[in-house]
Amino acid sequence: MSTFKKFTPQDYAIVPFNAHKQYNFVSSSASSNSINHYTGKWTSESIDLHGPGAIKYSQIDNLFYRNFNKIDNISSGDKYFGHDDLNYLKHQRKLYEHFRVLSIPMGLYGAEIKPKSFYLKSDNIEIKDDGYGNLIPYSTDLDDFETDIRSRVLDIGPINGFKRYDLNTYDGYSIDGRDQYFYLDGVKRVNPISSYSTPEGDEYDDSYFHNLLQYKNVNFSSQTLSGGGFPCIDFNSSSFSSLRIGHKGDFNFNPGDNFTISFWANINHGASGKSYLISKSTTKEANPGNFPELHNSASNPYNTPYEIEAEPQFPFEIYAEGSNIYFSRSDGKTTTTINGTFTLNTITHFACRVKDGTMAIFKNGSSIVTGTDNTKNQTQNTANVYVGSKGDKEKHLNGFMSQIQIYNKAITDTQIGAHLGRGNSSPYVGNIFYKNGFVTITHPEFLGMLDTTGNGIIQSLQFQGSHQIYEHEYQCTIEEHEFNNTSNISARKIGSINEEEIAGFQTSSAFKPYVTTVGLYNEDNELLVVGKMAQPLRMSNETDTTIVLRWDT
Repeated sequence: MSTFKKFTPQDYAIVPFNAHKQYNFVSSSASSNSINHYTGKWTSESIDLHGPGAIKYSQIDNLFYRNFNKIDNISSGDKYFGHDDLNYLKHQRKLYEHFRVLSIPMGLYGAEIKPKSFYLKSDNIEIKDDGYGNLIPYSTDLDDFETDIRSRVLDIGPINGFKRYDLNTYDGYSIDGRDQYFYLDGVKRVNPISSYSTPEGDEYDDSYFHNLLQYKNVNFSSQTLSGGGFPCIDFNSSSFSSLRIGHKGDFNFNPGDNFTISFWANINHGASGKSYLISKSTTKEANPGNFPELHNSASNPYNTPYEIEAEPQFPFEIYAEGSNIYFSRSDGKTTTTINGTFTLNTITHFACRVKDGTMAIFKNGSSIVTGTDNTKNQTQNTANVYVGSKGDKEKHLNGFMSQIQIYNKAITDTQIGAHLGRGNSSPYVGNIFYKNGFVTITHPEFLGMLDTTGNGIIQSLQFQGSHQIYEHEYQCTIEEHEFNNTSNISARKIGSINEEEIAGFQTSSAFKPYVTTVGLYNEDNELLVVGKMAQPLRMSNETDTTIVLRWDT
């Protein structure tokens, strides 16, 4: 017997959910499934001369990395390509001069790559994702690193320093005398320059606090820091090179405050030289008074406001004299200084820390000297922070520095050692963009992975693709008085559709049919879905019967 009933909107529901499918590949199977990997490289050439690697670099940079932590209105719910699952406190992105990319087709990963399911072995290095879009070496303990971005109040890699290697190429638009704009990226300058000074207000550090930087007469180079090539700032004492960061309360540490300053440096001022590395002392800014003042702007590229002597107290000074490094604090009356030795003209990692009233200097991950901080009164001041000079007045550095970081906490001995080992103080070696199927290796030390030559092939690749499934549910409710008879004439006492009396095998009052099959039809009476019962279901004459039909698409 077939019976029909029309559904109401309350009778059905559609519930979406994700099903995760595990994938396992090696190099050959990855290639046959259109999983590709390639190399990208930044170039200062004109855009019409870009090779494939430079074009890919530009695309990845524009989509995922460029100013990703400076996007306006991200907290208001606006969505940007590559940023819709961004977690500012957990997701960190650093793109250097070179990178490797693994591209996974959407047909495999579906809606997204399931977080914390990614694993890659290449160049005999194993990496995984941390669930927040970062890639880390498989055995990494994140507690060994300081990963809270709120604690790193200053961070000068400089990540994009490599774009200044060739100072004699234009890096953007130029204006001619008729106020017309021309794109000159990569075009050689007519008048060569030998050093870099920051244009007015367009340089920021690599932290999430967007500290304004002002470079003066510096250059940039690539140096090997713990296995990878990183951009460094070159200071020349003959050119009075310096770097200034304006006064900010984040850098003002009083007695009782914990903080850490770390950096790489190569100091070459000779056996009797003295160079200031990083300090918040000597010079501060002040606006001109009401009296006319002469001002030779050529001698002061920082322009107004004017620079004057700062207060006698200071939260920190780090400087080198001969082959000794000094860490000093003063409240204006009492000055505490500790010092240790190092080797001149050698790339060295330093960390100066104040923890619970104890000052310490670490060299290449090991503590070389400690001392009690004897300052009692305020050490805060309104001076600027200077790198590579003492207030841009004297004691200019001859050498280079990189990965200059100030933390508003005392990072642990283990973290100092781990920061040294990774070069840029970060546990992350790249990023994974779950919803786009892109995996990028960006850390300079790990560029052997996914290289198209040597051992940079996929030895093992594993991930779970998240495929969205829709569960359809129809509730076929049969009321107690419905469908309790049959139109099958073979069940009649007299074989006629006009005969109501049931044949002798059952009385009419006790007759209840069994349900064996449920079918769903569209408005054109076309069968769409059919469901078979495992066992025949007898209808009740006392209560309603609901048959639930579910299937996935």
